[in-house]
Amino acid sequence: MGKNLKRVTEQRQANWYLNHRNSIESGCYEPFWRTDDVPSSGVKTKISHFKTKYRIVHLLSQNELWMYLHLVRNPLVLEIYEQYAVPLDFSLAIANELEVKHPVYSDSRVPIVQTIDFVVDMLNPDTGEIYKAAFPVKQPEDALRPRTMEKMALQEAYCELEHIQYELVTSEVLRTVCSENLEALYRYRDLLPFLQRIAKRWLQNFFGCLSDDRHDRAAYLIERASERTGVDYSTGVSIFYNALWHKQIEMDWTKRLKLEQAASDLGLCPND
Repeated sequence: MGKNLKRVTEQRQANWYLNHRNSIESGCYEPFWRTDDVPSSGVKTKISHFKTKYRIVHLLSQNELWMYLHLVRNPLVLEIYEQYAVPLDFSLAIANELEVKHPVYSDSRVPIVQTIDFVVDMLNPDTGEIYKAAFPVKQPEDALRPRTMEKMALQEAYCELEHIQYELVTSEVLRTVCSENLEALYRYRDLLPFLQRIAKRWLQNFFGCLSDDRHDRAAYLIERASERTGVDYSTGVSIFYNALWHKQIEMDWTKRLKLEQAASDLGLCPND
């Protein structure tokens, strides 16, 4: 059941924030806002976490979904916190310093806890150190609205104080064929244990078929590799998609992933 946002009191909101912070410390993360808490003009989505079993990720727009998928596929991203809350004492002090009005609930006038779309733990490949980075996601036109700019200024100032790298990501960067392909592939990122044992042999057969004629349709190559491996076509498709997600097979990510296309048109090749 979602949070009741009518006549929110300071104590109720303080409890919400405390639960949110405790979930971070306990390793059982709960976002400050869930999909059933707030209205959204975008497409709200709940999907499984990329590595923590039973954890549900709450995304409030299509752009947030695409951003999440790009973060998941980045090998330097270790953990992702969506709808990450900024402490109210920080944001109130920053608003006072910047001389901007802090957002409040319209009926109770209680200051609203501000949240950042994504805060992630990232690995620095040069030093091996782990650092935090923040990624707010906005439509370009929204990011230029004065009131939105004020709210983002609160977030950015908080990140600066906490030594969190801050980068605004706009939808024009996310609204791509690559994002659509990642959305289609995400549910194939994990294979059942028995398929993991089969996948290596299937991939060897697929690469053999691909080498024989890379101008054949991808669907036909998957079918031939599946026959050679002794699995049905749908199992072969699952292994193929899993291999694409994990970059064992490379492709041209500017092309829509349609199996009726020739493998050469999709740019399919082993990722050595």
